[in-house]
Amino acid sequence: METIYKVKTRIIELKSITDKIRLWFFGDTHRFTRSCDEDRWKWFIKRAKESHDENTYYMGTGDYLDSFSSKEQKAMHSIGLHNNTIEDLDDAIKKKNRIFASEISFMKPNILGLIDGNHNWTFKNGQTATEDLADRLMTEYLGWLCHFTLRVKFCYGNSSKHTNIYIMACHGKAGGKTAGASVNQLDDVGRIFPLSDIIVQGHDHQRFARPVSILVPVVTTGTGEIHLKQKRQFLCRAGSFKKAYNPDSSGYEVGRLLRPADLGALLLEIGFHRDQKGQGDYLTTDIVAVV
Repeated sequence: METIYKVKTRIIELKSITDKIRLWFFGDTHRFTRSCDEDRWKWFIKRAKESHDENTYYMGTGDYLDSFSSKEQKAMHSIGLHNNTIEDLDDAIKKKNRIFASEISFMKPNILGLIDGNHNWTFKNGQTATEDLADRLMTEYLGWLCHFTLRVKFCYGNSSKHTNIYIMACHGKAGGKTAGASVNQLDDVGRIFPLSDIIVQGHDHQRFARPVSILVPVVTTGTGEIHLKQKRQFLCRAGSFKKAYNPDSSGYEVGRLLRPADLGALLLEIGFHRDQKGQGDYLTTDIVAVV
């Protein structure tokens, strides 16, 4: 697994300051495995499709299929597989990607991009399964770690204003058993990218959105006066669709005695309001989590 870092930007134009952006994060679906909760996955698709509009966006956080972990692939290639065997495996993964892309095709062109995971087959031509899936959905491949800027524009008569929403998205690393360990990994990323509005990871299959606050300096328009303003951040885990503790079955959750994941995807609603004080004129972002 290559831990590739990407920087991406997308411009979104809203008609009114009262408009909201709905942002779904989904991942760790482990689609087409016995442990994938197919009913819950289909319910998520149904719910997202029914509420979909031009201001609804999506981002994937990795492990869409269960196509061999990086360790498994390394072991397989070390024994020298025949070309025909590799091509057969490539075809099987591409077939699954075609079905997966068809299931979420209604999201196009509002998929911001797809993060790579550790369950990610590398084809004979060097392309990964996530890159192939991104191509099929006509969206961005975001690597393993991505700084993604949503540049939101509004128009006020003959003038316009904009605000940026900074998203740090990563598939994530293995964590401990406690909820605190999962949060701490997100907080560690926040120390590297302190001005992020949203820090989101997958991998540990948990689903939550925890708001925290920091103080940032703001320059008043016209006067140049500097003051500190409170900024809210959301530390998020994107959830999973992989069931745990199924009778007569094994799994890493059983072996490590981990708590089962709160299955599903994560939805954030992003609103805005205009803050005018004296000569200052700011756009403030208001994020609400729907878990």
